[in-house]
Amino acid sequence: MYVNPRSVAYKKRKDDYTIVEPQHSTSFTVSPYGQYATIQRPAPTSFVEIRDIIAALLVLTVAFSWIIYVPDGKGFLYYIGSAAVIVVAGFFVHEMSHKIAARRYGCWAEFRADYRGLGLVLVTAFFGFLFAAPGAVWIRGNVTRNQNGKISLAGPGSNIAVSVACVALLITSAVGTSGTLYDIAYRLLYFNAFLAAFNMIPVMPFDGSKIWQWNKPIYIAALVAAGLLFYLGYTGLSGHAAL
Repeated sequence: MYVNPRSVAYKKRKDDYTIVEPQHSTSFTVSPYGQYATIQRPAPTSFVEIRDIIAALLVLTVAFSWIIYVPDGKGFLYYIGSAAVIVVAGFFVHEMSHKIAARRYGCWAEFRADYRGLGLVLVTAFFGFLFAAPGAVWIRGNVTRNQNGKISLAGPGSNIAVSVACVALLITSAVGTSGTLYDIAYRLLYFNAFLAAFNMIPVMPFDGSKIWQWNKPIYIAALVAAGLLFYLGYTGLSGHAAL
């Protein structure tokens, strides 16, 4: 309920009242002990979250640029730029989709980097493959199984959406049939589809475990979509491999 001490009526004389308009409102909740406590909406972010996001983006960008680098004369900066676009449109969108969905249900939600996982990312990239365990969005709050399933689906769902958009761009030749935009679209398709499929593994702590517990038909539909998109990205829509 809303309580405002300035929204009061005071008696001037018998049967004559003046209403003072409210200047502000404060939200309260009643505790189990009958006392009032102010409800504070979680802050949108923090210094720690911003620091961890930047660290994860930098490490993943460098690691992914090593994976896709080919000594073809384009230069390493070209591959750094391509990797940055792919990491932001894949990893960052995935994590922020979890965060936005959780905050929609009133939860505190912030990304926290796993610095040992980020070190492992660099080590595996040096050997030519990528094992990405950069961290995760931490969530605190009371949610139902239905809400938890939707929060979990938000991440892989965003990757599936980006992959579908890339397929549309490639099929319609909106990014041409060769060149920088064409290559980025293919790599975006592949990376996002892989990220969606990987996170659909139905065991903890992956998103797939919570989606499976929540709604099995939706889990199957999302897994099939991610698998099909990964196949298209891996083999190429026209025989053009993504990596």
